[in-house]
Amino acid sequence: MTEVRRRIQRVLPQGYTRCLANPDFRRLQPGFLVSFLGDGMSFIGVAWLAVELAAPADRSLVVGLAVAAYSLPAALGSLTLGRWLSGRNAKSLILVNALLRGTLFALIPVLYWTGLLNAATYIALLALSSILHAWGIAGRQTFVAETLPAEDRLAGHALVGSQETLSFITGPPLAGLVSAAFGPAAVLAGDAVSYFYLALVTARVRGEGTIERRPAVPLRRSGKTLARHPELMGLLALTFVFYLLYGPIEVAVPVVVAERMGSDPTVLGWIWGAFGVGAVIGTWVTGTLRRLPLWPTVLGIVAGWGLAILPFAHFGTLAAGIAGFGLGGLIYAPYGPVTITLLQQKAPIEELVSLSALRSAILVIATPLGAALGGPLVGAFGAAGTIRLSGQTTVGLAVLGALLILLLRRRRHHRERQEPLVSTERR
Repeated sequence: MTEVRRRIQRVLPQGYTRCLANPDFRRLQPGFLVSFLGDGMSFIGVAWLAVELAAPADRSLVVGLAVAAYSLPAALGSLTLGRWLSGRNAKSLILVNALLRGTLFALIPVLYWTGLLNAATYIALLALSSILHAWGIAGRQTFVAETLPAEDRLAGHALVGSQETLSFITGPPLAGLVSAAFGPAAVLAGDAVSYFYLALVTARVRGEGTIERRPAVPLRRSGKTLARHPELMGLLALTFVFYLLYGPIEVAVPVVVAERMGSDPTVLGWIWGAFGVGAVIGTWVTGTLRRLPLWPTVLGIVAGWGLAILPFAHFGTLAAGIAGFGLGGLIYAPYGPVTITLLQQKAPIEELVSLSALRSAILVIATPLGAALGGPLVGAFGAAGTIRLSGQTTVGLAVLGALLILLLRRRRHHRERQEPLVSTERR
């Protein structure tokens, strides 16, 4: 076992090697990988089971509600359960979310196979399963921050993020095979198993170096913390708008394929596959870099993604789609690890869990809201025009962010220069 570990250390970059040298961090990685794979499968399974449960006339409504129920209630859980969960340690947050998700995902196929599941019950169970999801994400992010030294947090978040990105390349094809062989309910059963495995691995983590218990943090205190730290507030606002502007892309790209490329689903698969491959590479490379200037990197990612998608809007060809979205994935994927690391640099350690949960609650709304706006935008500007509008607005967002940061830093510099003068005059 020691020899295998040495060989892995020779292959991996130093940042990842240092992360995996931590026993607790290393023990939890297989659990993350398997649960991410289960989520990647459920990306297909949730919608397909909704199709089977719905009456033909209600399919679009039921599928939409099921997809929304799979993620959006996490925001409600974050905003209402802070009194009970913000004081819990990172390990217990991961564990309780995994147990809830696994139990309800196991119940869904059992009810389906026994003929007791209808569309309304299915949507209700999905909504209940996601109520702690933001806290589970907060626990995962806080676990990385508390387990690893500050200089290795970016690598730690990138390593976890690369597994999540990889799962959304391998998960959907695997879900298709499982669904074809055993039905879509079996896909959710597989996700249940993946969450039970995460719970088992988490329970075995000793949690050395992590905070066992912290005072509960009310929602209003998190709001006050954001108000006292303009950079944190600005980062959250930037991220929300960035994810919001991404949402219409998920609607417009299939329409461009349908209008310009003969409605070939294989073409759509190649485009999003290129995005996925680029995202895995981008996240992996991010973790090898220890000294990124985080704010310039964040704004560079926002501008780079906006520019990368413009050629596809202009040319509307497969080559432009693969090149643009492959490059776009390479640029887009590091955004999560970089912004989480930036948040953890600025936030008080005792508020990491509550702020991470608040961040997750706000961001879980952004992309679905953008996708909801995508329909009217495509109707008004066309599919290519919507992609172009999203790309150009995203670049404008990066420019606006850079100008605001320069303004804030100039004001801070001016205030720091004024303070010694005031102090001298008082003397």
